[in-house]
Amino acid sequence: MFKNIENLSVISGLQPDRLIKHYVSDDVCRAEVMLPGLWYTDFDRKFGGKWMLSSILETFNAIRFAVLTEGFINFSFLCDRNHTFFVAGAVYNFSLAVHEIIFKTHWCFLFPIRARISLSHVGMSSFSIDIVMYNDSTGEQLTSCVSKLVYVDLITRKPSPIPSWFLEYQKNVYKILNITVEKPKLLNIPENCFTFRLRVYFSDKDTIEHVSQSTYVRWCSDVGSFAAKSGYYRNFREDIGVYPLERLETHYLGEMQAEDIAEVHTWQDITDFRELYFCVTKCSNVVFQAHFHFTNDIPSGSRFVQSKI
Repeated sequence: MFKNIENLSVISGLQPDRLIKHYVSDDVCRAEVMLPGLWYTDFDRKFGGKWMLSSILETFNAIRFAVLTEGFINFSFLCDRNHTFFVAGAVYNFSLAVHEIIFKTHWCFLFPIRARISLSHVGMSSFSIDIVMYNDSTGEQLTSCVSKLVYVDLITRKPSPIPSWFLEYQKNVYKILNITVEKPKLLNIPENCFTFRLRVYFSDKDTIEHVSQSTYVRWCSDVGSFAAKSGYYRNFREDIGVYPLERLETHYLGEMQAEDIAEVHTWQDITDFRELYFCVTKCSNVVFQAHFHFTNDIPSGSRFVQSKI
């Protein structure tokens, strides 16, 4: 699929004046990004310097933004003063290798990352983007993300039809992969769930004046750790960031602003203890839900993971 890109000069040789290098294909439906490495703030020092989950999500956001602002899917023509895109949901998959990325051996320029980006689905008011991150030195796949973005009217904050010229263009120039994020089944919050209340801070907001995507996941991870340490979960006893995550599914069902009061609810699957569920509510209305699926394996190089689940 990336035949045209691979026939070009090695991306690391392009744009020598830029630390973050990028290339957008001629059909503007595919792209590559080269990141020079991870920084000090990307790692969680509480348990051996593991690449933080919230930082992984922010890295995906940075990759997506890097190519959207450079012509990918003609983004600048789609987003006018009255329209933008909201992320409606995402599915992340993590290899065991991503859990071996630790501060001492992977920070700064020691660990360049290559990402490949594709337009993977187009609907009437949304489209999906598939991003895969690789270890640039070995070619090993680290993690992937399929995100669904909804075209939104900034005044009404409601979905709006994607311009017809874009639908015609992508139909004529690019074969869509048909990979997307399906509409979620709303979770039923059980009465015996673990609940934690918090206040939304101004630093939790993004440029669209609502709580950012990675903030919700950070809340879930932190509340999950409170639940684990309190003895609420079966098999989880430590900060849940210690345990290797295999899959994460997120859905954004509403908005929250600074000074709102959020309640984060979590519970464990009855039959499979590796499955944790989270809902964030505002005035009893669900604005975000997530499904964490953990693996029972231990990465070979992750000494900070002390035991299996």
